[in-house]
Amino acid sequence: MGALELRKGYDPGVKPSQLCLIAEGYQNELAEELASLGVTQLFATKQTIGVLEDQVEPAWAQCVWRNVQSIEVDSIADGQRKLSAISKYWRYYGDQFNRRGSLIAEGLNLGKPSRPYRFPSRGEKSPPPVFTLGESGLIYYTDQIHRPAFDGKVSFVENKSTPPSRAYLKLWEALTILGDWPRAGDSVIDLGSSPGSWTWALAELGANVASIDRSPLAVELKNYQNIQFTTGDAFSVEPRPIDWVFSDVICYPEKLYDYARQWLDSGHCQKFVCSVKFAGKPDHSVINRFRQLPHSRILHLTHNKNEVTWMSHPKIS
Repeated sequence: MGALELRKGYDPGVKPSQLCLIAEGYQNELAEELASLGVTQLFATKQTIGVLEDQVEPAWAQCVWRNVQSIEVDSIADGQRKLSAISKYWRYYGDQFNRRGSLIAEGLNLGKPSRPYRFPSRGEKSPPPVFTLGESGLIYYTDQIHRPAFDGKVSFVENKSTPPSRAYLKLWEALTILGDWPRAGDSVIDLGSSPGSWTWALAELGANVASIDRSPLAVELKNYQNIQFTTGDAFSVEPRPIDWVFSDVICYPEKLYDYARQWLDSGHCQKFVCSVKFAGKPDHSVINRFRQLPHSRILHLTHNKNEVTWMSHPKIS
């Protein structure tokens, strides 16, 4: 079975329906989350974990390939023929048997290499499917990724002069994944906003930002006419009609969950992007509670650290 690490007791002929790409430094979090979800882990490599079921999107994966299909091939040319019959264009992810996979990829029309995104992004039109090798004669592929980059790694052309910190990058990433962001004139709330990196990013989009924190915003933001800052407790804001709610506040995940439920139950807002932060080991049961909220995804983003990002939006099925 080559370099694959098979889980004991499982039939090596059973193919995964989902591939979870491992984020560097977060393999334990991903493996523990998969165990907490009760899914069947078929194998693990240094870069992926193959899962039998495709029922849920694990938060701690760098990227999740869903509805994974497989084809058996007996040569490099055979792999090229079979993949070309499925799609005109492809992307390749090197994991196991990378030399053989690279040779197959050389005979295909590959999508352009990823470049840093300019936010807001125009989006990618029908991105091509991606493939990798599970064995020397077995190809896994999918076109169901639902991330901007097929490997989950998202980088941006950064603004290195104005933002008070680089925290805005995880907001940009979340909004890029959603494919939606506040427009000029939208009303938004930024909870726990100091020093103001998210507030800056939202104001740059033209939104009217109600920014609240116990600590002040950076002086660089004082000239923005569409920022209204209030000193106070982020969770003192009562639900009211508004276009978006954002939060990068440091708090217990359970407190944020209860507060988010208040907003959802009020019906005053349908679009949320919130950081769920952990002081120590992540609580997978809390993550799952966020996941089960209406129209929700919860993900560990490229620019997250010991936290995940909860997003709720009507376009999320």
